[in-house]
Amino acid sequence: MSVLSIHAPWSERPAPIISTSANDIMTEPTFAVQPAAWTKFDSYGCDWAINISHAYKIAAIWQEMNDAKGDMMIWRVTPGGEPIRWVRVYEDESIDSVTDDALSTLV
Repeated sequence: MSVLSIHAPWSERPAPIISTSANDIMTEPTFAVQPAAWTKFDSYGCDWAINISHAYKIAAIWQEMNDAKGDMMIWRVTPGGEPIRWVRVYEDESIDSVTDDALSTLV
Protein backbone atom coordinates (compact mmCIF):
# COMPACT_ATOMS: atom_id res chain seq x y z
CA MET A 1 0.00 0.00 0.00
CA SER A 2 1.48 3.37 -0.96
CA VAL A 3 1.02 6.67 0.83
CA LEU A 4 0.00 9.69 -1.18
CA SER A 5 1.56 12.92 0.03
CA ILE A 6 0.49 16.35 -1.10
CA HIS A 7 2.90 19.25 -0.88
CA ALA A 8 1.37 22.69 -0.51
CA PRO A 9 3.06 25.51 -2.42
CA TRP A 10 3.47 27.57 0.76
CA SER A 11 5.96 26.87 3.51
CA GLU A 12 3.82 28.18 6.36
CA ARG A 13 0.25 27.85 7.44
CA PRO A 14 -1.92 30.09 5.23
CA ALA A 15 -3.15 33.39 6.61
CA PRO A 16 -6.72 33.43 7.90
CA ILE A 17 -9.42 34.57 5.51
CA ILE A 18 -10.95 36.78 8.17
CA SER A 19 -8.45 38.96 9.96
CA THR A 20 -8.32 38.40 13.70
CA SER A 21 -5.81 41.06 14.70
CA ALA A 22 -4.42 44.42 13.69
CA ASN A 23 -1.23 42.69 12.49
CA ASP A 24 -3.09 40.93 9.67
CA ILE A 25 -4.52 44.08 8.11
CA MET A 26 -2.14 46.94 8.86
CA THR A 27 -0.34 48.38 5.86
CA GLU A 28 -0.14 52.02 7.00
CA PRO A 29 -0.01 53.76 10.36
CA THR A 30 -3.45 54.48 11.76
CA PHE A 31 -5.08 55.60 15.00
CA ALA A 32 -7.29 53.99 17.64
CA VAL A 33 -9.37 55.52 20.44
CA GLN A 34 -10.37 54.10 23.80
CA PRO A 35 -10.90 55.28 27.38
CA ALA A 36 -7.60 56.13 29.10
CA ALA A 37 -8.80 54.19 32.15
CA TRP A 38 -8.28 50.94 30.23
CA THR A 39 -4.50 51.60 30.49
CA LYS A 40 -3.56 48.80 28.05
CA PHE A 41 -4.32 48.88 24.35
CA ASP A 42 -7.34 46.75 23.40
CA SER A 43 -7.48 46.15 19.64
CA TYR A 44 -10.93 44.56 19.96
CA GLY A 45 -12.48 47.17 22.27
CA CYS A 46 -11.07 50.36 20.74
CA ASP A 47 -12.56 52.31 17.87
CA TRP A 48 -10.30 52.54 14.82
CA ALA A 49 -9.74 55.85 13.02
CA ILE A 50 -8.34 56.60 9.58
CA ASN A 51 -6.47 59.74 10.71
CA ILE A 52 -5.91 61.99 13.74
CA SER A 53 -8.89 64.21 12.91
CA HIS A 54 -11.15 61.17 12.79
CA ALA A 55 -9.67 59.97 16.10
CA TYR A 56 -10.53 63.28 17.78
CA LYS A 57 -14.09 63.03 16.46
CA ILE A 58 -14.40 59.51 17.88
CA ALA A 59 -13.03 60.73 21.23
CA ALA A 60 -15.65 63.50 21.25
CA ILE A 61 -18.42 60.95 20.59
CA TRP A 62 -17.18 58.70 23.42
CA GLN A 63 -17.15 61.67 25.79
CA GLU A 64 -20.59 62.78 24.65
CA MET A 65 -21.98 59.30 25.25
CA ASN A 66 -20.42 59.16 28.74
CA ASP A 67 -21.26 62.74 29.79
CA ALA A 68 -17.54 63.62 29.53
CA LYS A 69 -16.61 61.33 32.40
CA GLY A 70 -13.04 60.16 32.02
CA ASP A 71 -10.14 60.90 29.72
CA MET A 72 -9.71 59.30 26.30
CA MET A 73 -6.48 57.95 24.86
CA ILE A 74 -5.65 58.21 21.16
CA TRP A 75 -3.14 55.59 20.10
CA ARG A 76 -1.03 55.64 16.94
CA VAL A 77 -0.70 52.13 15.58
CA THR A 78 2.31 51.34 13.39
CA PRO A 79 2.05 49.24 10.21
CA GLY A 80 3.38 46.31 12.24
CA GLY A 81 0.48 46.66 14.68
CA GLU A 82 2.45 48.19 17.58
CA PRO A 83 0.33 50.68 19.57
CA ILE A 84 1.92 53.91 20.83
CA ARG A 85 0.18 56.25 23.28
CA TRP A 86 -0.15 59.38 21.17
CA VAL A 87 -2.56 61.96 22.66
CA ARG A 88 -4.53 62.06 25.89
CA VAL A 89 -7.84 63.90 25.55
CA TYR A 90 -8.85 65.16 29.00
CA GLU A 91 -12.49 65.00 30.05
CA ASP A 92 -12.71 68.80 30.41
CA GLU A 93 -10.93 69.49 27.11
CA SER A 94 -12.94 71.11 24.31
CA ILE A 95 -12.33 69.08 21.18
CA ASP A 96 -14.71 71.06 18.96
CA SER A 97 -12.28 73.95 18.60
CA VAL A 98 -9.39 71.84 17.28
CA THR A 99 -8.65 72.72 13.64
CA ASP A 100 -7.37 70.36 10.96
CA ASP A 101 -4.20 72.49 10.67
CA ALA A 102 -3.48 72.04 14.38
CA LEU A 103 -4.14 68.31 14.09
CA SER A 104 -1.73 67.93 11.18
CA THR A 105 1.14 68.77 13.55
CA LEU A 106 0.32 65.66 15.62
CA VAL A 107 0.91 63.21 12.79
